[in-house]
Amino acid sequence: MMPKLSIISHFYNHPERVESQVVYWAQIPDQFKPQIEFVLVDDCSEDVPTLPANNLDLRLFRVISDIPWNQGGARNLGAVQACGEWGLFFDIDQKLDLATLPMLLANLDRLDPKTMYYLRIKELVNVLNGENLSNHPNTFLVNMRTFRTHGMYDEDFCGHYGYEDLYIPRVWEHAGCKRAFLGDVVFFEQLDFGTTTLQRDLDRNLALAMTKIADGCRNSPGILRFRWEAVSLKSSVEA
Repeated sequence: MMPKLSIISHFYNHPERVESQVVYWAQIPDQFKPQIEFVLVDDCSEDVPTLPANNLDLRLFRVISDIPWNQGGARNLGAVQACGEWGLFFDIDQKLDLATLPMLLANLDRLDPKTMYYLRIKELVNVLNGENLSNHPNTFLVNMRTFRTHGMYDEDFCGHYGYEDLYIPRVWEHAGCKRAFLGDVVFFEQLDFGTTTLQRDLDRNLALAMTKIADGCRNSPGILRFRWEAVSLKSSVEA
């Protein structure tokens, strides 16, 4: 049976944080687990996690091409592999409030499949200007069929930092789709870790985004421009 919701995230290093997230997700009440799958993408980590035993419907994929700032590619891989009708995307350094999942599952059938829904996050600050943010641009809920047709990330941004998350809404709206907040409930909390060893110069991707917007917000053709593999989890899943 197809799950109602695919929960999709990716990571680079921080294996202990990934492992703790899986332990946390395993606390979802058993009656809701058949409706949910987890899709994790390891974006060519140097330190690979050992996922703890769990009874989740969880699949792990690993990018084996070493591409800096490959968030868009990793998320595209997660989107292609997801089996759920709806997909909830978020970064691994965010904590989903599990108490909100029953309400979310109960209301999925009422949502508009052509709307990208943003979810509110607790105490997130924009590191560039210090302003408080009500949501994270990388955290959203979408109908997966619509997303694979009218969304997906433009992998021209991969290899350099920034703007793939701010450009994708332009593509989405240019295709005639909408964006909205999913109510006033706080779904996520930002955790206190992140990658600090990579170059974060925005100039190249800012110029690319401006060029693409001027050209009509069309994604370049071709996704998954890297080698990847499915990772067996048989040894880490409880019988």
